[in-house]
Order: sequence, then structure tokens, then C-alpha cells
Amino acid sequence: MDSSDKPFHRPASHPSSRAAALLDARYMRWIARLDEPDAQGSGPLVRERLGELLQHALGRAVGRQQLLRTYWYTDTDDQQVCNDQTLRLVALDADGSALVRQLAADVQALAASGRIDLLLVGSDDDRLLPVIEAAKLAGLCVCALADERALAMPRLLQQDPNWARLLREADRRVIVRAADLAQALQGAPGSGADFGSEDPQSDEKLQALVQAWWADLIDDDRDGLREELPDQRGLPPEVDRDLLLRGKNAMGRALYFHEKRKLRHMAREVALGPQSAPPAASD
Repeated sequence: MDSSDKPFHRPASHPSSRAAALLDARYMRWIARLDEPDAQGSGPLVRERLGELLQHALGRAVGRQQLLRTYWYTDTDDQQVCNDQTLRLVALDADGSALVRQLAADVQALAASGRIDLLLVGSDDDRLLPVIEAAKLAGLCVCALADERALAMPRLLQQDPNWARLLREADRRVIVRAADLAQALQGAPGSGADFGSEDPQSDEKLQALVQAWWADLIDDDRDGLREELPDQRGLPPEVDRDLLLRGKNAMGRALYFHEKRKLRHMAREVALGPQSAPPAASD
């Protein structure tokens, strides 16, 4: 068969590090735990800040990617206008087959274009298994979006084997905390608010804990960070975990997304100086 007739043909020449996300709105609500009895998630989902959260999660899972576009699959027009997002209206049917057909067609078109290197799929429908496999055979990296439950795969295989099989078929699992996703999807449109409400003393608390962390380090560890940080973005994983734990203890709660960014920026700044630290938004 001529290569041009293959459903997932991808030209050899293509831009690198380009990603597209394909997200089932129902699935996004589910992994954000917005349908649980104690959740405040009865209102419409807000997509305005979704791209920033996905970009950050992709960066941590697979390295820096350019998220070109997000496809949002739903049966209701939410009337939102969001940059770099495409609303896919899909008829609501009993078994969700319409959504699977539309998502499969979009994956095929994206793969055939040769302009995408990575697909981020947000769904728990295992009928997408052959779609994911075909995209992988075409040379794309396929990632599956999930919440913290995907970190305990043996347990998930017992509790939800169909979803677990879909997650295992992907090249990578991109994990987003349910709480972070819920904050992103419940933000006020156009408000410009970041994830979570602003604490007037947040910056002072974060700055104090960063200074305390730096003071606790021995000289060899400080020198090691000064050598290591200029060659990477963000922080080494063990440093990041330590600071996030300190932040959680200082605030008495998990840090909001924007607080995590500030914390990492402050840590780089105290180690390298203000002229050397990259802007927090680029983390």
C-alpha cells in the first residue's frame, strides 16, 4: 500500500516539540472530582486557565512542549471564547460512540498533518485503544491525562481495569492533581485570578520559608545548586518536593498552582540572584 494511503501517515519532516490535547469534558469533570457529593462542582466548567495547567503538567512529564491547541469535546456549547482551544460539539448518545468517532477522526487528521509530535488524550474510554496504537505506530508520542489514581497502577488495574488499560497503552501518564484541576475548571471567566484565592500574606510566608530552607543547607549543597540550576529550568525533584512540603506546612494546606510557581521562582532567585532566575510564568 502506498504510504499516502495509510490512515496515520506522517511525513518525515515536521516541527519538533509540538503538542495537541484532546479532552472529553465529562472525563475532565470526573478526574477533577467535581461530581462527588461534597464537591462544589455543579456549575459549568471554565476553560480559560486550562491551557496553562496542561502546559505545566506536560513540561513536568515529558519536557518542554509547545501546546498548540486543545480540543474540548462536549455536548453543550458553553459560549466561552478561549485562546488556542477548539470546541467540538458531539451529540450525546447512550454509549458515547459519537465522541469516540469524532476523537478518532481528529487524531487521524492530526497525525496525517505531520505538524504534531505529541498528543495528550483525556478520556477513560478503552475503545480508544486502537486509535492510540495507530497514532503511536505513526510516530507520535501519545500521553494520557489522569489524576493521582494513576500513580497506583496495580490498585487501579483492580478497581478500574478498562481505564488502567488505556493509561498503560499511552507512552506517558501526565498526572494533574484533582485539586489543581478543580481549581482551574472552576475559576471565574475573565477574572484573571490564578488557581486558588490570593492570600495577602502568601508571598511573605513563601519568602520566609525559602530563606529558612536556604539557611538549612550546608555549603556543599548550596554550591551544587549554584552549579546545577543555570543549566535547567525549575528545580531538581528532591528540592522541589522538600520546598512543596515546607510550603504545605507553612500554609496549613496544599499550595495553589500560582503559589508553587512563586515558590520555585523564589528558590532559584535566592540561589542564583535576581538576574539569573527565569520568570515564574515560564516554569
